[in-house]
Amino acid sequence: MNIKKSGFKLTFSNWGLYILALICILFMIAEIINNRFWLADFEVYYKAAERILRSESLYRIAADKHYVFKYSPTSAIFFIPFLIFPFAVAKYVYWIFLTSIIVTGFYLSVKLIKPSLLDERNAKPYNTIILFATLILAVHFLRELHLGQVNYLLFFIFMLALYLYNEKKSILFSLLLAISIFIKPFTLIFIPYLILKRKYLELILFTGFSAALFLLPFLFYGSVEITLHQYQLWITELQIELSNKQGLFNNANHTIFSIFARYTPIGFILVNSTMILTYQLVLLSGIGLALLWFIKIDGNAISESQQDYYSVIEFSLLISLIPLLAYTSENAFIYAQLLVFIILLYFKKLKQYEKILAIVAFAFIGGNFSELFGKTLSKIIDDISLISVGTLILFCLVFAMRKRGSFKNQEINH
Repeated sequence: MNIKKSGFKLTFSNWGLYILALICILFMIAEIINNRFWLADFEVYYKAAERILRSESLYRIAADKHYVFKYSPTSAIFFIPFLIFPFAVAKYVYWIFLTSIIVTGFYLSVKLIKPSLLDERNAKPYNTIILFATLILAVHFLRELHLGQVNYLLFFIFMLALYLYNEKKSILFSLLLAISIFIKPFTLIFIPYLILKRKYLELILFTGFSAALFLLPFLFYGSVEITLHQYQLWITELQIELSNKQGLFNNANHTIFSIFARYTPIGFILVNSTMILTYQLVLLSGIGLALLWFIKIDGNAISESQQDYYSVIEFSLLISLIPLLAYTSENAFIYAQLLVFIILLYFKKLKQYEKILAIVAFAFIGGNFSELFGKTLSKIIDDISLISVGTLILFCLVFAMRKRGSFKNQEINH
Protein backbone atom coordinates (compact mmCIF):
# COMPACT_ATOMS: atom_id res chain seq x y z
CA MET A 1 0.00 0.00 0.00
CA ASN A 2 1.45 3.35 -1.00
CA ILE A 3 0.71 6.22 1.31
CA LYS A 4 1.01 9.53 -0.44
CA LYS A 5 1.77 12.78 1.25
CA SER A 6 -1.38 14.08 2.85
CA GLY A 7 -2.35 17.70 3.11
CA PHE A 8 -3.69 19.07 6.36
CA LYS A 9 -6.46 21.59 6.81
CA LEU A 10 -7.53 22.99 10.14
CA THR A 11 -11.22 22.20 9.98
CA PHE A 12 -13.76 21.12 12.54
CA SER A 13 -13.02 17.54 11.51
CA ASN A 14 -9.74 17.89 13.43
CA TRP A 15 -11.54 18.45 16.72
CA GLY A 16 -9.09 16.16 18.57
CA LEU A 17 -6.36 18.76 18.21
CA TYR A 18 -8.73 21.53 19.30
CA ILE A 19 -9.52 19.59 22.47
CA LEU A 20 -5.79 19.12 23.11
CA ALA A 21 -5.20 22.86 22.74
CA LEU A 22 -8.23 23.64 24.93
CA ILE A 23 -6.90 21.37 27.70
CA CYS A 24 -3.60 23.28 27.67
CA ILE A 25 -5.34 26.64 27.82
CA LEU A 26 -7.78 25.57 30.55
CA PHE A 27 -4.82 24.26 32.54
CA MET A 28 -3.18 27.69 32.24
CA ILE A 29 -6.36 29.35 33.55
CA ALA A 30 -6.46 26.87 36.45
CA GLU A 31 -2.81 27.62 37.25
CA ILE A 32 -3.55 31.35 37.33
CA ILE A 33 -6.62 30.90 39.56
CA ASN A 34 -4.65 28.67 41.96
CA ASN A 35 -1.67 31.05 42.04
CA ARG A 36 0.57 28.37 40.49
CA PHE A 37 1.39 30.15 37.24
CA TRP A 38 5.14 30.05 37.93
CA LEU A 39 6.99 28.47 34.98
CA ALA A 40 10.03 28.22 37.24
CA ASP A 41 12.28 26.61 34.65
CA PHE A 42 11.36 29.14 31.99
CA GLU A 43 12.35 31.88 34.43
CA VAL A 44 15.82 30.31 34.52
CA TYR A 45 16.07 30.45 30.71
CA TYR A 46 14.71 34.01 30.69
CA LYS A 47 17.32 35.20 33.21
CA ALA A 48 20.07 33.44 31.25
CA ALA A 49 19.02 35.31 28.11
CA GLU A 50 19.16 38.59 30.02
CA ARG A 51 22.59 37.79 31.38
CA ILE A 52 24.20 36.79 28.11
CA LEU A 53 22.77 39.92 26.51
CA ARG A 54 24.58 41.90 29.26
CA SER A 55 27.74 39.76 28.83
CA GLU A 56 27.36 38.37 32.36
CA SER A 57 28.20 34.92 33.67
CA LEU A 58 25.44 32.32 33.32
CA TYR A 59 26.37 29.81 35.99
CA ARG A 60 26.30 29.40 39.77
CA ILE A 61 24.70 32.74 40.53
CA ALA A 62 24.12 32.80 44.30
CA ALA A 63 20.84 34.66 43.96
CA ASP A 64 19.40 31.83 41.84
CA LYS A 65 19.66 29.32 44.72
CA HIS A 66 18.17 26.00 43.53
CA TYR A 67 17.18 27.26 40.08
CA VAL A 68 20.56 27.21 38.35
CA PHE A 69 21.14 27.36 34.61
CA LYS A 70 22.45 23.97 33.40
CA TYR A 71 22.47 24.41 29.64
CA SER A 72 25.04 25.61 27.14
CA PRO A 73 25.90 29.30 26.66
CA THR A 74 24.54 29.02 23.12
CA SER A 75 21.14 27.87 24.38
CA ALA A 76 20.74 31.10 26.37
CA ILE A 77 20.78 32.97 23.05
CA PHE A 78 17.76 30.97 21.83
CA PHE A 79 15.60 32.62 24.52
CA ILE A 80 16.56 36.22 23.75
CA PRO A 81 13.39 36.80 21.63
CA PHE A 82 11.29 36.35 24.79
CA LEU A 83 13.02 39.39 26.30
CA ILE A 84 10.82 41.54 24.09
CA PHE A 85 8.24 41.03 26.84
CA PRO A 86 8.56 41.58 30.60
CA PHE A 87 8.72 38.24 32.40
CA ALA A 88 5.12 38.50 33.62
CA VAL A 89 3.99 38.63 29.98
CA ALA A 90 6.69 36.31 28.62
CA LYS A 91 5.25 33.49 30.75
CA TYR A 92 2.01 33.67 28.79
CA VAL A 93 3.89 33.83 25.50
CA TYR A 94 5.98 30.77 26.36
CA TRP A 95 2.90 28.83 27.50
CA ILE A 96 1.15 29.55 24.19
CA PHE A 97 4.37 28.69 22.35
CA LEU A 98 4.62 25.33 24.14
CA THR A 99 0.93 24.66 23.54
CA SER A 100 1.39 25.26 19.82
CA ILE A 101 4.30 22.85 19.53
CA ILE A 102 2.50 20.22 21.63
CA VAL A 103 -0.50 20.37 19.30
CA THR A 104 1.75 20.38 16.23
CA GLY A 105 3.75 17.53 17.75
CA PHE A 106 0.64 15.35 18.01
CA TYR A 107 -0.24 16.11 14.41
CA LEU A 108 3.34 15.43 13.28
CA SER A 109 3.36 12.09 15.13
CA VAL A 110 0.43 10.89 13.01
CA LYS A 111 1.92 12.34 9.82
CA LEU A 112 5.19 10.51 10.42
CA ILE A 113 3.70 7.15 11.38
CA LYS A 114 0.43 6.87 9.45
CA PRO A 115 -0.09 9.85 7.11
CA SER A 116 -3.11 8.22 5.42
CA LEU A 117 -5.04 8.95 8.62
CA LEU A 118 -4.86 12.67 7.86
CA ASP A 119 -7.36 12.22 5.05
CA GLU A 120 -10.61 13.91 6.10
CA ARG A 121 -12.44 10.64 5.42
CA ASN A 122 -10.53 9.19 8.39
CA ALA A 123 -11.54 11.96 10.77
CA LYS A 124 -13.13 9.65 13.35
CA PRO A 125 -10.19 7.22 13.85
CA TYR A 126 -7.76 10.17 13.65
CA ASN A 127 -9.49 12.09 16.44
CA THR A 128 -9.88 8.93 18.50
CA ILE A 129 -6.13 8.34 18.35
CA ILE A 130 -5.45 11.97 19.32
CA LEU A 131 -7.75 11.67 22.34
CA PHE A 132 -6.21 8.40 23.53
CA ALA A 133 -2.71 9.83 23.13
CA THR A 134 -3.80 12.93 25.05
CA LEU A 135 -5.00 10.80 27.96
CA ILE A 136 -1.79 8.77 28.02
CA LEU A 137 0.62 11.70 27.70
CA ALA A 138 -1.26 14.44 29.59
CA VAL A 139 0.69 14.03 32.82
CA HIS A 140 3.90 14.77 30.92
CA PHE A 141 2.95 17.71 28.75
CA LEU A 142 0.95 19.34 31.55
CA ARG A 143 3.96 19.11 33.85
CA GLU A 144 6.05 20.52 31.02
CA LEU A 145 3.69 23.50 30.80
CA HIS A 146 3.57 23.99 34.57
CA LEU A 147 7.36 24.17 34.85
CA GLY A 148 7.98 25.84 31.50
CA GLN A 149 10.60 23.27 30.55
CA VAL A 150 12.37 22.47 27.28
CA ASN A 151 11.83 18.69 27.10
CA TYR A 152 8.93 18.90 24.67
CA LEU A 153 10.65 21.63 22.69
CA LEU A 154 13.65 19.34 22.25
CA PHE A 155 11.42 16.38 21.40
CA PHE A 156 9.61 18.49 18.80
CA ILE A 157 12.94 19.45 17.23
CA PHE A 158 13.79 15.75 16.98
CA MET A 159 10.45 14.98 15.32
CA LEU A 160 10.79 17.86 12.88
CA ALA A 161 14.34 16.74 12.10
CA LEU A 162 13.03 13.22 11.42
CA TYR A 163 10.43 14.61 9.04
CA LEU A 164 13.13 16.59 7.20
CA TYR A 165 15.36 13.49 7.15
CA ASN A 166 12.70 11.57 5.24
CA GLU A 167 12.08 14.55 2.99
CA LYS A 168 15.81 14.51 2.07
CA LYS A 169 16.26 18.04 3.43
CA SER A 170 19.83 17.42 4.60
CA ILE A 171 20.72 21.03 5.42
CA LEU A 172 17.68 21.75 7.58
CA PHE A 173 17.88 18.30 9.20
CA SER A 174 21.52 18.86 10.18
CA LEU A 175 20.83 22.40 11.39
CA LEU A 176 18.05 21.22 13.70
CA LEU A 177 20.27 18.51 15.18
CA ALA A 178 23.00 21.09 15.74
CA ILE A 179 20.56 23.41 17.51
CA SER A 180 19.27 20.57 19.68
CA ILE A 181 22.69 19.51 20.95
CA PHE A 182 23.18 22.92 22.56
CA ILE A 183 19.91 22.53 24.48
CA LYS A 184 20.76 19.07 25.80
CA PRO A 185 23.48 16.71 24.50
CA PHE A 186 20.94 13.91 23.98
CA THR A 187 21.41 14.46 20.24
CA LEU A 188 24.59 12.34 20.41
CA ILE A 189 22.40 9.22 20.39
CA PHE A 190 21.74 9.79 16.67
CA ILE A 191 25.40 9.94 15.61
CA PRO A 192 26.04 6.15 15.49
CA TYR A 193 22.77 5.74 13.56
CA LEU A 194 23.79 8.30 10.94
CA ILE A 195 27.19 6.63 10.62
CA LEU A 196 25.51 3.25 10.18
CA LYS A 197 23.24 4.73 7.50
CA ARG A 198 26.28 6.35 5.82
CA LYS A 199 24.80 9.81 6.06
CA TYR A 200 28.21 11.43 5.78
CA LEU A 201 26.94 14.68 4.22
CA GLU A 202 24.51 15.15 7.10
CA LEU A 203 27.28 14.46 9.62
CA ILE A 204 29.58 17.01 7.96
CA LEU A 205 26.81 19.60 7.90
CA PHE A 206 25.95 18.85 11.52
CA THR A 207 29.58 19.35 12.52
CA GLY A 208 29.77 22.63 10.62
CA PHE A 209 26.55 24.01 12.06
CA SER A 210 27.58 22.92 15.56
CA ALA A 211 30.90 24.75 15.20
CA ALA A 212 29.09 27.92 14.07
CA LEU A 213 26.61 27.74 16.95
CA PHE A 214 29.47 27.11 19.38
CA LEU A 215 30.97 30.43 18.32
CA LEU A 216 27.79 32.48 18.79
CA PRO A 217 28.45 33.42 22.46
CA PHE A 218 31.69 35.11 21.35
CA LEU A 219 29.48 37.83 19.84
CA PHE A 220 28.13 38.64 23.30
CA TYR A 221 31.24 38.24 25.45
CA GLY A 222 33.73 39.67 22.96
CA SER A 223 36.51 37.60 24.50
CA VAL A 224 37.77 34.12 23.69
CA GLU A 225 38.90 33.61 27.27
CA ILE A 226 35.58 34.61 28.86
CA THR A 227 33.52 32.59 26.38
CA LEU A 228 35.59 29.44 26.83
CA HIS A 229 35.30 29.92 30.59
CA GLN A 230 31.51 29.91 30.23
CA TYR A 231 31.71 26.61 28.35
CA GLN A 232 33.97 25.22 31.08
CA LEU A 233 31.40 26.23 33.68
CA TRP A 234 28.70 24.50 31.62
CA ILE A 235 30.74 21.28 31.51
CA THR A 236 31.18 21.56 35.28
CA GLU A 237 27.40 21.85 35.66
CA LEU A 238 26.97 18.69 33.59
CA GLN A 239 29.51 16.86 35.73
CA ILE A 240 27.78 17.96 38.93
CA GLU A 241 24.44 16.86 37.53
CA LEU A 242 25.80 13.44 36.58
CA SER A 243 27.62 12.93 39.89
CA ASN A 244 24.37 13.58 41.77
CA LYS A 245 22.51 10.93 39.79
CA GLN A 246 24.71 7.88 39.55
CA GLY A 247 23.24 5.70 42.31
CA LEU A 248 22.43 2.52 40.40
CA PHE A 249 20.18 1.17 43.17
CA ASN A 250 18.56 4.50 44.04
CA ASN A 251 14.81 4.90 43.97
CA ALA A 252 13.46 6.85 40.97
CA ASN A 253 16.54 6.01 38.92
CA HIS A 254 14.61 5.38 35.71
CA THR A 255 17.55 4.20 33.59
CA ILE A 256 17.52 0.75 32.10
CA PHE A 257 20.75 0.04 34.00
CA SER A 258 19.01 0.66 37.30
CA ILE A 259 15.87 -1.27 36.33
CA PHE A 260 17.80 -4.48 35.63
CA ALA A 261 20.06 -3.97 38.65
CA ARG A 262 17.15 -3.45 41.04
CA TYR A 263 14.68 -6.00 39.70
CA THR A 264 16.76 -8.93 38.43
CA PRO A 265 19.33 -11.22 40.11
CA ILE A 266 22.06 -9.29 38.27
CA GLY A 267 22.02 -6.82 41.14
CA PHE A 268 23.59 -9.38 43.49
CA ILE A 269 26.85 -9.49 41.52
CA LEU A 270 27.27 -5.73 41.22
CA VAL A 271 29.44 -5.48 44.30
CA ASN A 272 32.07 -2.97 43.16
CA SER A 273 32.65 -0.20 40.63
CA THR A 274 34.42 -2.51 38.19
CA MET A 275 31.50 -4.93 38.09
CA ILE A 276 29.05 -2.06 37.70
CA LEU A 277 31.00 -0.52 34.82
CA THR A 278 31.31 -3.93 33.12
CA TYR A 279 27.59 -4.53 33.57
CA GLN A 280 26.71 -1.15 32.08
CA LEU A 281 28.98 -1.67 29.08
CA VAL A 282 27.61 -5.17 28.44
CA LEU A 283 24.00 -3.98 28.70
CA LEU A 284 24.72 -0.99 26.48
CA SER A 285 26.34 -3.31 23.92
CA GLY A 286 23.30 -5.57 24.07
CA ILE A 287 21.00 -2.61 23.38
CA GLY A 288 23.22 -1.60 20.48
CA LEU A 289 23.13 -5.10 18.98
CA ALA A 290 19.36 -5.29 19.38
CA LEU A 291 18.96 -1.98 17.56
CA LEU A 292 21.38 -3.14 14.87
CA TRP A 293 19.25 -6.26 14.34
CA PHE A 294 16.13 -4.10 14.22
CA ILE A 295 17.69 -1.84 11.57
CA LYS A 296 19.24 -4.59 9.47
CA ILE A 297 16.40 -7.12 9.41
CA ASP A 298 15.20 -7.52 5.80
CA GLY A 299 16.94 -4.20 5.08
CA ASN A 300 18.19 -5.31 1.67
CA ALA A 301 14.84 -6.67 0.56
CA ILE A 302 12.73 -3.54 0.82
CA SER A 303 12.29 -0.44 -1.32
CA GLU A 304 13.85 2.95 -0.60
CA SER A 305 10.51 4.43 0.44
CA GLN A 306 9.95 1.48 2.76
CA GLN A 307 13.39 2.12 4.28
CA ASP A 308 12.34 5.74 4.79
CA TYR A 309 9.28 4.52 6.63
CA TYR A 310 11.35 2.19 8.82
CA SER A 311 13.59 5.14 9.68
CA VAL A 312 10.56 6.67 11.42
CA ILE A 313 10.26 3.59 13.63
CA GLU A 314 14.02 3.48 14.20
CA PHE A 315 14.25 7.16 15.15
CA SER A 316 11.28 6.65 17.46
CA LEU A 317 13.15 3.94 19.31
CA LEU A 318 16.28 6.07 19.60
CA ILE A 319 14.37 9.07 20.92
CA SER A 320 12.51 6.92 23.44
CA LEU A 321 15.80 5.42 24.62
CA ILE A 322 17.06 8.79 25.85
CA PRO A 323 15.41 8.78 29.31
CA LEU A 324 16.32 5.10 29.71
CA LEU A 325 20.02 5.77 29.13
CA ALA A 326 20.50 9.23 30.65
CA TYR A 327 19.54 9.65 34.29
CA THR A 328 16.78 12.24 34.28
CA SER A 329 13.39 12.86 35.84
CA GLU A 330 10.13 11.30 34.72
CA ASN A 331 9.46 14.51 32.76
CA ALA A 332 11.73 13.34 29.93
CA PHE A 333 9.51 10.32 29.25
CA ILE A 334 7.49 12.56 26.96
CA TYR A 335 10.13 11.27 24.52
CA ALA A 336 8.11 8.04 24.42
CA GLN A 337 5.35 9.87 22.54
CA LEU A 338 6.22 8.40 19.14
CA LEU A 339 6.21 4.87 20.59
CA VAL A 340 2.80 5.55 22.10
CA PHE A 341 1.50 6.68 18.72
CA ILE A 342 3.04 3.66 16.94
CA ILE A 343 1.25 1.26 19.27
CA LEU A 344 -2.04 3.18 19.10
CA LEU A 345 -1.96 3.39 15.31
CA TYR A 346 -1.12 -0.30 14.94
CA PHE A 347 -3.17 -1.51 17.92
CA LYS A 348 -5.34 -3.79 15.78
CA LYS A 349 -2.24 -5.67 14.60
CA LEU A 350 -1.29 -6.64 18.14
CA LYS A 351 -2.10 -10.09 19.47
CA GLN A 352 -4.58 -10.26 22.33
CA TYR A 353 -1.99 -10.56 25.10
CA GLU A 354 0.04 -7.78 23.45
CA LYS A 355 -2.97 -5.47 23.60
CA ILE A 356 -3.21 -6.13 27.34
CA LEU A 357 0.50 -5.40 27.72
CA ALA A 358 0.09 -2.19 25.72
CA ILE A 359 -2.71 -0.99 28.00
CA VAL A 360 -0.56 -1.77 31.05
CA ALA A 361 2.34 0.13 29.47
CA PHE A 362 0.12 3.14 28.77
CA ALA A 363 -1.03 3.14 32.40
CA PHE A 364 2.57 2.95 33.65
CA ILE A 365 3.72 5.76 31.35
CA GLY A 366 0.87 8.19 31.84
CA GLY A 367 -1.09 7.14 34.89
CA ASN A 368 0.90 8.68 37.72
CA PHE A 369 -1.22 11.75 38.49
CA SER A 370 -0.34 12.89 41.99
CA GLU A 371 -3.65 14.79 42.08
CA LEU A 372 -5.40 11.44 41.60
CA PHE A 373 -3.32 9.15 43.83
CA GLY A 374 -1.96 11.63 46.34
CA LYS A 375 1.67 12.61 46.77
CA THR A 376 2.64 9.60 48.92
CA LEU A 377 1.40 6.93 46.49
CA SER A 378 2.59 8.96 43.52
CA LYS A 379 6.10 9.05 44.99
CA ILE A 380 6.04 5.27 45.50
CA ILE A 381 5.04 4.77 41.86
CA ASP A 382 7.85 7.09 40.81
CA ASP A 383 10.37 5.42 43.12
CA ILE A 384 9.79 1.96 41.64
CA SER A 385 10.14 3.36 38.10
CA LEU A 386 6.96 1.95 36.59
CA ILE A 387 7.33 4.58 33.88
CA SER A 388 10.51 2.86 32.68
CA VAL A 389 8.84 -0.55 32.73
CA GLY A 390 6.01 0.84 30.60
CA THR A 391 8.46 2.25 28.06
CA LEU A 392 10.34 -1.05 27.90
CA ILE A 393 7.08 -2.89 27.25
CA LEU A 394 6.41 -0.62 24.27
CA PHE A 395 9.94 -1.31 23.03
CA CYS A 396 9.31 -5.06 23.15
CA LEU A 397 5.99 -4.68 21.34
CA VAL A 398 7.58 -2.65 18.53
CA PHE A 399 10.33 -5.26 18.18
CA ALA A 400 7.73 -8.05 18.03
CA MET A 401 5.76 -6.17 15.38
CA ARG A 402 8.87 -5.58 13.30
CA LYS A 403 9.81 -9.27 13.48
CA ARG A 404 6.47 -10.42 12.13
CA GLY A 405 6.34 -7.70 9.45
CA SER A 406 3.56 -5.49 10.83
CA PHE A 407 5.20 -2.40 9.36
CA LYS A 408 5.66 -3.81 5.87
CA ASN A 409 3.97 -2.19 2.89
CA GLN A 410 3.80 1.19 4.61
CA GLU A 411 5.52 3.46 2.12
CA ILE A 412 5.87 7.21 1.98
CA ASN A 413 6.15 8.76 -1.46
CA HIS A 414 8.23 11.94 -1.52
